[in-house]
Formats: sequence, structure tokens, C-alpha cells
Amino acid sequence: MSPLSPVKTYHTDTYPSINPTSPRLSAKGKNIVISGGSAGIGREIVQSFAKARASSISILARTSSTLLETKETLEQEYPETKIYTYIADIVKREQVNGAFEAINSAIGVIDILIANTAYFSAYARLTEADPEDWYHGFEVSVKGNFNLVNAFLPFAAADATVVDISTCIIPMAAMPGLSSYHASKVAALKYFEYVHAENPHLFLIHVHPGCLRTAADSKCPEGTTGIGYDKGALCGDAVVWAVSPEARFLNGKYIWVNWDVDELKAMSSDIEKSDKLTLGVHGLQY
Repeated sequence: MSPLSPVKTYHTDTYPSINPTSPRLSAKGKNIVISGGSAGIGREIVQSFAKARASSISILARTSSTLLETKETLEQEYPETKIYTYIADIVKREQVNGAFEAINSAIGVIDILIANTAYFSAYARLTEADPEDWYHGFEVSVKGNFNLVNAFLPFAAADATVVDISTCIIPMAAMPGLSSYHASKVAALKYFEYVHAENPHLFLIHVHPGCLRTAADSKCPEGTTGIGYDKGALCGDAVVWAVSPEARFLNGKYIWVNWDVDELKAMSSDIEKSDKLTLGVHGLQY
């Protein structure tokens, strides 16, 4: 268990309260857009929203082969959900703008934006890091999300939701070798705080998606954070819950998918009316 957990029950796999097939968590009628959704954590999130019967899921990614495979597989398994794919590097504004214009033409307004793309630079101390590789984390997590949100807002539903797929290490102490990823994700968190402050009509939530052994994560030596790995379904299913009506009390808050949602709901009044689960430069306040 993480010492950061505000609840007693800490999950590493999915469980009934976040089952995306439950009518309580239905995404029927919703149009979802996700960046980096063709593999790893992103694909788990896409699959969970398909299980929740989302009307459409539009996936932005850079690799056509994984996009096509994801589309074909999920449309066969979940025929009620239409999967759209767009090759786009979120660092390149013209590609992102073009993708969102195409999405709007295809499905209309967008209900949920999931900002999932991030970049793990090579695991290296500051004096050993390649400058371009090191800074690319900021290009993706800050500039990329800036492009993504700005392209989304003109096509957002009036009561749209934004999910910032964050990370567990933001409130942790410095970990030599992870400076690019750590600092760029802290910067991204602050960026999304401004998105929320300037667009208070949006529901916005920061979600640590759990720890999966993905291609990006493989750059980091196993055990570096001291937190074990989770099952992929936990990540996707918890994100579906996080955008449901049950989680409205978490507007502007930061959560881990590992935290038991029933225990969080029992704390809802206190969380909503206080700084609990708000992440800032001084850490997580319970």
C-alpha cells in the first residue's frame, strides 16, 4: 500500500464498484476523445469505455499500426461503440487541430477528453541526460496538452469533462534519474489547474492511472518508486467511474485508481468542501 492513500482499502485489480458494465456507470450517448489511446494505459481506458457502451471513442496516436489494430479489435468486441482513429502528434498543433475538426465533423460535440499522452525520457541523472530527450518530456506533457486542450474547447459539450492522466510521483521527493518525467508532470498538473480556473464549467479531475509495465515505463528500473504493478483493467475501469455522476464531488481533485471508491464516496462532503485531495507545491492534503 502507498503511504499516500487516504482510504484503508487499496486495490491492484478491478472490483465490482467500478465495473464499467454497471448501468450506474454507463457512458451510453457519450463521445470520448483520448490521446495516446492505442496502447498501454490508454488502450485499457479505451476498452473500459467501450464496455461502458460509449457512443464513440476517438483515439489520437502517432502509430498507425497500433491504431488500426485497436480499432478492429474493439469494434468486433463492442459493436455498440464506434471507434475513430487519427494519426496525430500532440506536440504538433496543426495535426491536433486537424484531428479535432475531423472528430467534430464525424461525431459532433465532445463530452469527455482524456489527456493521456506522456513521455518517459531515458533514465539518467541530470549531468548525464541528453538535453533534447530530457526536454521532450515538457514538449509532450506541457506543450502537447496545451495543444490538445485548445483544440478540444471549441468542440466541447457545455458540461464537458477533462481527465488529466497524471502520475503517482508528483507528490513524492526527487528520485535521481526521473527528473524529466517528474518535473514535466508537475508542470502539466499546474497547467491543468489553469485550464480549470479559466473554464470553471468543465469537470476536471487528475488521475494517477496505476502502475503498468508499459514500453515507456520499461525505461525506469523496476521498483524505483517503491510501488508495485497493477492490473490494466483497474486503470480503465476506475477512469470510467471517475467521470460518472458518482464522482462529481472530485471536481478539481487528484486521485489514484487504487483508492477504494466506496470509501472515497463516504468522505465526499468533506472532500468537496475542503482542500483534501488537492495537489500543490506542498504536497497532497488530506
